[in-house]
Amino acid sequence: MSCPSAARVEIMRLRPTHLTDFTAARRLPPRPAVARDADYDARFDAETLVYDAFIGTRGRIVLAGPPFLNLKDDLARATITALPSGADCRFEIRELDRHGQIHVEAPDGTRSLRLTCPLGTVEVVVQPSEVDIFAGRRVLFTQSRNNDLAWIQDWVRFSRDIHGADAVLVYDNGSTRYTPEELAGALAAVSGIAAVRVVDWPYKFGPQGIDARRYWDSDFGQHGVWEHARRRFLEAAASVQGSDVDEFILTPSGRSIFEAVEAEPFGVLRYEGRWVIGNDGRDPPPGKAGRRHRDYTVTRRERPVKRFGLLTVDGDRCPPKWTLVPSRIPDRAQWKIHSIGGHIPSRWMTKDFSYRHFREISDSWKYERMGREAFDPARHEVDALLAEHIAAVRWDA
Repeated sequence: MSCPSAARVEIMRLRPTHLTDFTAARRLPPRPAVARDADYDARFDAETLVYDAFIGTRGRIVLAGPPFLNLKDDLARATITALPSGADCRFEIRELDRHGQIHVEAPDGTRSLRLTCPLGTVEVVVQPSEVDIFAGRRVLFTQSRNNDLAWIQDWVRFSRDIHGADAVLVYDNGSTRYTPEELAGALAAVSGIAAVRVVDWPYKFGPQGIDARRYWDSDFGQHGVWEHARRRFLEAAASVQGSDVDEFILTPSGRSIFEAVEAEPFGVLRYEGRWVIGNDGRDPPPGKAGRRHRDYTVTRRERPVKRFGLLTVDGDRCPPKWTLVPSRIPDRAQWKIHSIGGHIPSRWMTKDFSYRHFREISDSWKYERMGREAFDPARHEVDALLAEHIAAVRWDA
């Protein structure tokens, strides 16, 4: 549906296919029962077969969903019929990291697909491609739930003024503090953005891992967002920055990260981050209503540690994020949150850019982030580069 506040802003609602539509079968958890907490089953997506089906590039229809897991063998025995033509279609199942896709070769004019397999028979509605919306644009892209609208606006303003972003794609993951229409209206109020899409994404985020390394096997939602955005919206974009609302990318040279990545032969830049923290007496009190990114400029100093006994890294660094050129990423590589799976050149890290991760720009949905640290000159510093970037942004435009 269209958003009345601006013609350049639209809200996109998807057409999922659920197992409950046609079969008693369900997706089974990949995690052993002894490693599941009390909330695991409620957070696990057992019922979504595909989030959305749409016309992709390369002459294919793409069905994107959670990983198929125990359903894969039955899906591999399917017949897929294009409607209204009645043509039988060749297809390929791709099982990725916490994500699944079916790529279907179907004739022009196909409006739906009839999938028949041992699980049952279901008709899958096919949505149009949206790649033309962002074609040639420098796109800021994220998934968000309940972030303050002012934070989202500031995140866009920063990338617009520092890096030249001119388009925004936000997946709203079931926010309860405002509607997709209110989010779209807030984005429409930011000047200088040529195209905005808010995707209503009602699917479960999924259970996260036990710690930093164990059992990252069931958080399907964000992996689905990244590949769905790529396939339905972003394949023709000039460049795409994937980040969270609490992250700003800094450029010591003053060069736009979009400009820089567009000059990269392999089309990707990855960079690490540093925490921006709240300090007593220097920043707004934790939890203060109305707090914004620009209120914070204190970071933790780098803490050099040896990795593998050879490399020196920052022991407090935040995991890498990326900016990329979609057309230079191989079709079978996977867009992931911190990396590009199956794309060897993306393993390299650049020192030309880094990002700042704002600890208190959060509602602490994942864990408590409002803990304070007393300012210690040996441990903390006022980040002059961050302050310089903040001063260059038109925060009210």
